[in-house]
Amino acid sequence: MKYSAFILVGLFWVIAGFANATSFGRKANADIASIGSKPAICLPKDAGQAFSVGWISVHESYVRNPGSWGAVLKAGAKPLELKPDDCLVFGVVPDGYELDDHLIKTWPLKLEANRTYVFRLSDAYQPRDSYTAIFCISKSVDGTRVSFNTVLVNSQRKPCSY
Repeated sequence: MKYSAFILVGLFWVIAGFANATSFGRKANADIASIGSKPAICLPKDAGQAFSVGWISVHESYVRNPGSWGAVLKAGAKPLELKPDDCLVFGVVPDGYELDDHLIKTWPLKLEANRTYVFRLSDAYQPRDSYTAIFCISKSVDGTRVSFNTVLVNSQRKPCSY
């Protein structure tokens, strides 16, 4: 009986050590806002702490070899620190960053209505930590109003309202 208790405790420590060694980082949902008629990714109000941005990307979802847009921190530059509720706008390259030419696979990304997109921020110091917002674009019937609708809220998928 004593041996089985030791074996169980030992097995627990082996599993716990293995799980910590293979962490996939922190992945959290971000918010989408409209700033100057462009989509912007925003840290949630309850994010708790600042986020050091190392890489920014936007690409179309559910498409093989999608068009994409991205920016990466320049070598030696200090990363942008986003605080809760701060936003980054699609197409705007922050100071200290440059366009990520390696990210563009087919053609430059041009946002279109009735399509789904993934907007992602990766941490400068912990690249496996990221914030992601999945959104779609819809236009009013007369084409005068554009809205950016969040597709994923609290891990629950919502349909795009076209």
